Amino acid sequence: MYQTPPSPDVFPARLNNLRQPSLNLPSSLDIDQTLYDSFSNLNLSETNDHHPHVSLPETLDYSYGGEGFNFINPVVHTNSRRRLEDIVRASNGVNYNQRVYSGVAHSTTRTVDPFLHQRASSSGLDPRFDFDFDQWSNLLAKERLFHTQQQLQHLNAAISEENNNININILQNHQYLRLASLRHLRGMICFLAKDQHGCRILQSKFEAPTKEEVELVLYEVAGSVAELMKDQYGNYIMQKLVCVCNDVQKGLIVRELTERSVDIILVCLSPYGTRAVQKLLENLNSRVQIMTVIRALHRGAAQLANDPNGHHVLQYCLIHFDSDFNQPILDQIANNCFKVATDRSGCCVLQACVEHSRGEVRNRLLAEIMANAIPIAEDPFGNYVLQHMVGLQSPELTEVLVSQLQGNFAYLSQNKYASNVVEKCLIESEPDIATKIILELVKSPNAPSLLVDPYGNFVIQSALKVSRGIAKDCLRELILRNVNSMQSNLYGKKILEKVEKKRNIYN
Repeated sequence: MYQTPPSPDVFPARLNNLRQPSLNLPSSLDIDQTLYDSFSNLNLSETNDHHPHVSLPETLDYSYGGEGFNFINPVVHTNSRRRLEDIVRASNGVNYNQRVYSGVAHSTTRTVDPFLHQRASSSGLDPRFDFDFDQWSNLLAKERLFHTQQQLQHLNAAISEENNNININILQNHQYLRLASLRHLRGMICFLAKDQHGCRILQSKFEAPTKEEVELVLYEVAGSVAELMKDQYGNYIMQKLVCVCNDVQKGLIVRELTERSVDIILVCLSPYGTRAVQKLLENLNSRVQIMTVIRALHRGAAQLANDPNGHHVLQYCLIHFDSDFNQPILDQIANNCFKVATDRSGCCVLQACVEHSRGEVRNRLLAEIMANAIPIAEDPFGNYVLQHMVGLQSPELTEVLVSQLQGNFAYLSQNKYASNVVEKCLIESEPDIATKIILELVKSPNAPSLLVDPYGNFVIQSALKVSRGIAKDCLRELILRNVNSMQSNLYGKKILEKVEKKRNIYN
């Protein structure tokens, strides 16, 4: 016959006040004093007796599963509960199969002896019976929790991911965002600023901000200034912010950007950051702040000059700030003159350097250019630097350049890029300088080849326009001597057409 389970008062004190479920045991099993002895020998102890398990801190020691348990998820969304459980639940280890239990309304975990079946067998309990301890009490199983460094990192990453999901859900609620004030969006400014819709909403709220709102946004973006400036949408918020900040607040932004020079340089290299930095420079009033930015920029001046985004920042400085402010940048450009002059973006920066520099630093820059005048003239981008110098309408500067190129005009006239420099010198220079260049061309051994050259013929045509006196007579004589070869050549025909057209005008 079956015997009813022992009453709670015969159980160990630890199991008192626990509801006992009804049992349906096999008829072949006699529950007698042996069963009582088995349970009396059961090692039900606090977890710190023999095999203390590592518990999570009180704020993360969540109970798991079962009636009367609440899994307190640190993340708001319940649909991620299974993912977090998978992270924080772990097996009981490989050295022993210890199981951890926790009763309803109990905060302390209890450990059941892993050798329960061995003890039960030695006490007379049939070991073949698949004994389920949960049938005897409402001690509910949960797998052992560990808080190793790796698992806590996974947990923090999951929480961060879920927080982002929360922000995304809020972000999708455009109605809420439009109605909420900046104060109500505290803690979300950076996240919203990097979203297309959130950025627009923030800009609309920042049209006429109060002093408190400016301070709030400035506080929110502190530590993320460079990141936001480089962001596709965040840069617009930073541009708005620097327009409404006072000098002290702009000083905080400048300090964060320039604390490490590499930060502001990387921002300038960004297609979005370059706009934000230019807007910052546009709104700086303090000479100290301007100098702070320029000193940070000059360390990467050559790199910025040759970058399709960074060169805009340098050009802004060169055009809008005095030469004394820009001296650190000009020195670095002079040190890398040829490298900058022969770059698509760098040649534009070098032109601005020549035009807006003054004093000793300008003389040094010009000396570097003149020392490399011929290779610069032959370069696809460098030739624009020399043309710009001639176009400044400075007789002294043009004379120095012509003297540097003297003896090479015929050779340069047959080069695709250098021929443009020769033409510029003929057209833009003083008559006496133009005459000097023409006479050199006519007396050159390569003069006949210039008349039929794809590029040299354009130089001859420009020479015909500006020639006077003896230079004009020499050109006509050269053409008459080579008229036969010119008539059978495409480029020679163009020169003859110019001569005939000019003759008809005079007649």
